[in-house]
Amino acid sequence: MKEYIQRLLDTDDLAAAREYIEVAILEARNDRLSARDRGAFLRALLLNNRLLDGLATATAIDHLLSRAGAEWNELFGGAAHKILPATLTELIDSVADVSHLELLRLISDDNATKPLLAVLKSLDSYLLSTGTEIRLLKGMRVARVMVDVYRRLVDEKVWRRRRVPTCCIDNDEIRRLKEKKDVAQLPAAYETRINSLQREDLERCLLALADRTTNATGESDDEVVRMQQADFGKTFEITAPLRIGISSANASDNHIRTKEQGGKTMNAGIDLMLEGNVAAIPPLVVSARRLDEPRLVLRSLSTGFKADFEANARGDAAAQSKLFFAYRRGGDEALRMVKQALVHTGIVAPSSADVVSDITRFTEGGGIEISTSSQVLQGSGLGTSSILAAAILKLLNRLIGSAATTAGEDYPALYDQSVLLEQSLGLNSGWQDARGACGGPSAVKDFYAPPTDGLPTPEISFVDVDEETFIERVVLFDTGIARAATRGLNVVLEAYLSRCSQAYPAIRESLVIHDEIVDAMRAGDYASLGRLATRYWQLRCQLDPGATSDTIQHLFESEELSSLSEGGLLTGAGGGGFAIIIAKEGEGHELRQRLANLAARQAYAASRVVAYRLNRSGFHLKE
Repeated sequence: MKEYIQRLLDTDDLAAAREYIEVAILEARNDRLSARDRGAFLRALLLNNRLLDGLATATAIDHLLSRAGAEWNELFGGAAHKILPATLTELIDSVADVSHLELLRLISDDNATKPLLAVLKSLDSYLLSTGTEIRLLKGMRVARVMVDVYRRLVDEKVWRRRRVPTCCIDNDEIRRLKEKKDVAQLPAAYETRINSLQREDLERCLLALADRTTNATGESDDEVVRMQQADFGKTFEITAPLRIGISSANASDNHIRTKEQGGKTMNAGIDLMLEGNVAAIPPLVVSARRLDEPRLVLRSLSTGFKADFEANARGDAAAQSKLFFAYRRGGDEALRMVKQALVHTGIVAPSSADVVSDITRFTEGGGIEISTSSQVLQGSGLGTSSILAAAILKLLNRLIGSAATTAGEDYPALYDQSVLLEQSLGLNSGWQDARGACGGPSAVKDFYAPPTDGLPTPEISFVDVDEETFIERVVLFDTGIARAATRGLNVVLEAYLSRCSQAYPAIRESLVIHDEIVDAMRAGDYASLGRLATRYWQLRCQLDPGATSDTIQHLFESEELSSLSEGGLLTGAGGGGFAIIIAKEGEGHELRQRLANLAARQAYAASRVVAYRLNRSGFHLKE
């Protein structure tokens, strides 16, 4: 039997694997397979790298469970219980492409308690054995496993005489739930913990980078930031483009995905021609000026996000500070980015009891007014939120006198900090979102970030395109449908961490499709670009069925539009926002007209075709 087990471990043929499974079942039924060999057989099946690479392990497990049937516990149940903890940690450690759910299937519900408790203990021991540089990321996949383990351990009888085991990645909320033995709430708590672990690793990477920079230069930032007196009479303004996300290999720029497998994106910076404008202009504007009196004035003039906040020295300090930090309790979407950016840059203390005092100290006795304006809704799929975060940070960096303010000096630090800023607000953005607005020789940029244990460092390559041809063939259409970007990105992150057999193959194929999209763009082959965009969109919908609807699919599948187009996709996470549709040669005008006519239908009442120009200049500071 040892020969068959070795063959199973080495084979790359699913049919052969099925044959070895049949042999193992027969030997087990005839009691010719020792307990040790049964465990070795299961490990060979689960750890076969060739089956893992071909995403065939789940199919092989399906065959095993189907053929064993009601005899499973008798034939292999004990062996599965014994090997599960170590095998699961081995798969997590090797970043194997098989779902933990496949392993948990080997544990039947009527005898699950002891092996699942052993899994919890093993996972904690594994994380404690890892270095701090990888513990947080490994902890994200462990947290995803915890979600499903605790879903199977909700029976109160399990915990009557047991304490709920602790884990080194537990936060205060999880520890509180465990002390109360409120196990039913643990799955949701661990799901929330996944994003916070990712944010902590991003912070760790940025701090490590800052420490290396400080050690190299011998300089460090002052703890107290202050505005320079030479800037007191100035008004500062940042303008910024948006970006068309042509491909992110379906969110490969997510922090953990990039660090473990590498990330690829391609996008184009754009200015928009909006109602009342005679030319395309940067759609984002952030401005600031010092006020003579001690006040903090924040204004959002953005489409769909109009709001004001004012605090002054005459008001109650505690009440005004509580109102300032209201965004941490939910809501306040219009101003939360600029408020958190004030904290992020050290102008306002993280838990300030008197925000006006902080502002007065920063401005040497005065105040400050900051206004933000976006001509496009956040959540549009054009990187609005991320680029706004970078624009606000660029402006505040100028006010505090940071050297990383001018073009050429703010890459990549500004963009890394903007990701951290968004993550701190619970927005699961990727590193490409704001980078798509950076300037350079071409508006179209191809990024690749290799796998790393540290901070992802995307390499940028500019793609030469004929601007007039690009604008003619790539039609930008605002669907008028609101979307929730964070939800969509979290769905993809879930598919990645769980290696779900229904969705994960789409992640693998997306990396291949991305390279073909880049090749088509470099060659100016818009017919291929449209075909590949369609396949890319199909993969997005496989990852997240909620990304589409009949209304959205009409844009790509109806005869009235598909007869004029090569294909297309929704930019960003999907669910709504903007679409790019690749017009057939010579059909750009007619396609735009038919898309514009959709506004007469109720489902597209808020839709519009948007004229644009490519933007190569990126962020621009005026003072």
